[in-house]
Amino acid sequence: MRAVLPRRPRPRTGSGATASWRRRAAVAVPPLMAAAIAGWGITVPSLWRDESVTGMAARMSLPELRALLADIDTVHALYYLLMRPFAALGASGPVELALRLPSLLAFAAAAYGVAVLGRRLAGPAAGLWSGLLYAVLPIMSRYAQEARGYALVSAVAVLATWLLVTALERPSRLRFAGYGAAVALLGWLHLYALLLLVAHAVAVLAAGRAVPGTRPPRRPRSSPTSHPPRGPLRPPWPSWLLAVAGAGVALAPLVVVAAGQRDTQLFWLRSPGPPELVAFPIGVAGSAAGAAAVFGLAVWGGWSARRTPLVAAWAVLPFAISFAVSQVAPIYHPRYVLVVVPGIALAAGIGLTRLAAIAGRWRFAVAVPAVLLVAATALPAHEALRTPDSRPDDLRSLTAALDAEVRPGDRVLFVPYRYRLFVAVYGGSYERLVDLTHAPGRYEPRTAAEFTAAAAGASRIWLVSARIGKVYAADPRLVALRSAFSAAGPTRRFGSIRLTLYRPRGAERHRAGVERRSGGARDAATSTPAPPA
Repeated sequence: MRAVLPRRPRPRTGSGATASWRRRAAVAVPPLMAAAIAGWGITVPSLWRDESVTGMAARMSLPELRALLADIDTVHALYYLLMRPFAALGASGPVELALRLPSLLAFAAAAYGVAVLGRRLAGPAAGLWSGLLYAVLPIMSRYAQEARGYALVSAVAVLATWLLVTALERPSRLRFAGYGAAVALLGWLHLYALLLLVAHAVAVLAAGRAVPGTRPPRRPRSSPTSHPPRGPLRPPWPSWLLAVAGAGVALAPLVVVAAGQRDTQLFWLRSPGPPELVAFPIGVAGSAAGAAAVFGLAVWGGWSARRTPLVAAWAVLPFAISFAVSQVAPIYHPRYVLVVVPGIALAAGIGLTRLAAIAGRWRFAVAVPAVLLVAATALPAHEALRTPDSRPDDLRSLTAALDAEVRPGDRVLFVPYRYRLFVAVYGGSYERLVDLTHAPGRYEPRTAAEFTAAAAGASRIWLVSARIGKVYAADPRLVALRSAFSAAGPTRRFGSIRLTLYRPRGAERHRAGVERRSGGARDAATSTPAPPA
């Protein structure tokens, strides 16, 4: 496809069966490697608060889910619906595996897609090395072991790019319609992933310039996709714009609702600076040495494929635009620009192929150690991701602590009021505790007066909360709790989650008095001399 990457005739080495086996292996090995890496230790880290939201939302009834999405997380609506069967599976097996399985499968699919694109654009070797490099990158392994939609977003980004390449190579209404559907799916999974369209626009522009009204020359007979000319070829811009417009229509309802939830959804984002710029490549590769190797190969690959601006544009533009826009309106987070990682791996794989070609017949002796070197520099990061406390929260230990200490009649308050979604994915004691935050069957939290009435007669209330700072200190239910109850012990931390037991203030004073009197009686008994025999 000259519009995307000038295809060179494949060298006629070995038998046709051998060449066919190599082409198949080039796309079969990366997804197997990706699945093996993602499966390694997938149940060891505890689910954390974002994953808890996924599990809790996926288990909700449809009316409950509708109420949640009207308040927050509309941008994840499709993902929560897709996760419903996996959440049901988690009820009868390891919940970590059930909820993280879709991300593992999406990661393997993305590795396959990167390999297919590399093979299509630069040959089987480029496909193999691109897919393997993608599979060993720690940042992708991290999100392949997380019950959130980011691995799936990356897989759909690869799919949309492959469909675009196919549509530019052999234009048809059906192919562009399929591409438009993939773009709509990408947006419904994550709106910021649509920054990928800027890279796609570069590819379409290059295609229009490469063939300004005439179909490219016939490819060599050795090319498996060569087709005879069919006459004049119109520029691809109109078809591409129509496909993107169709996707925009499908995304319009989501955009309208999500715009109204932005302040609630992204209040925690801050404008990135030089530290975040430096941290991104290290986060992708797992170490400074790995980043130098991967991004060095990507620069070489982007230059080698300069007649195919899609490769470099994919690896750079979504990140650069997100970073630039975030100086005014913060939208940047490394997980929000994961769509560039397949492009980085593709460029690095092409760069490694060009580097290995210098060695001639010994090219595998150069390429294989290079991939192993990248994997070795990433190994400490992989190991760190697979420790029990590697996530921001340890919800498994929190649930175990409650299971060991909760008594019949205990009650619970969540601060902020949505926090049950963030912590209760493991069930257990949360099913037995009386929730003082929400009245049964109601999404809105109780008022302070309703909380006081519901808490009447309680002897023990557990507070499960975020860090209580200025933001949450004024929570009306928390204020009511502290006016009538006092902490019965120290606050325990499970990552960012806090757990505190509260008792009625009078009960605490009474208990302290009983303990003082019993202590005094024991002291008197031990100090009174024994009567004479």
